[in-house]
Amino acid sequence: MDILEYIGRQMTGLRRSVNNIMKDMTPELFNGATPGTANAISATFVHFMYTEDNFIHKVIQGKPGVWESDSWSEKTGIQKVPGIGEDWSSYKHRQIAIQPLLDYQAAVWAATDAYLAALTPLELDRKVQFAGGDRTVADMLLLSVSQALSHAGEIAALKGVLGAKGLPV
Repeated sequence: MDILEYIGRQMTGLRRSVNNIMKDMTPELFNGATPGTANAISATFVHFMYTEDNFIHKVIQGKPGVWESDSWSEKTGIQKVPGIGEDWSSYKHRQIAIQPLLDYQAAVWAATDAYLAALTPLELDRKVQFAGGDRTVADMLLLSVSQALSHAGEIAALKGVLGAKGLPV
C-alpha cells in the first residue's frame, strides 16, 4: 500500500467512526451540560471539524477555509469556533442546531476529498508552518485524522456520561 492510499483509508475510517458516533444524536445530547469541566458535545464537534478545515485549507494550502469562504458562522450562529487553550464553557449554556454543523461537516469533507484527489506523493513531503515549526503535508494530514479520532472518542464518552449509548455503536 502506498502512502496516498493509507491516508485515504485513514480518512475513510475516521468518517465511519464520526458518522457512527453522531448516529442518534439528539439536541439534548448535543447541547447537554456535561459534568465537571468536560466540554459540551457541540463544542467538541465544531472544534474538530473546524480543525480539519483549518489544517487542509489554511495550513496546507494557504487559502481561506470552508468556514470563512462559505459564511458558516452565519449559517450556524457560531461567531467564534472554540480553539485550543480557550474557555469553551459558554457552549454548556448554548443551544446549537445539529443540522447546520452536519452540513458544514459535509462541506469540509467534500473540500478535503477534492484536495486529496489531486494530492501527489511529492506534495506529501512539502514543508508547511505549524505551531512554530516545520511539518510535512503528510504530517498535517495524519495529525488531522488523529486529533479528530480523539475528539470522536471524547464525544462517544460524553454520550455515555449523558445517558446515551456511546461505544460500541
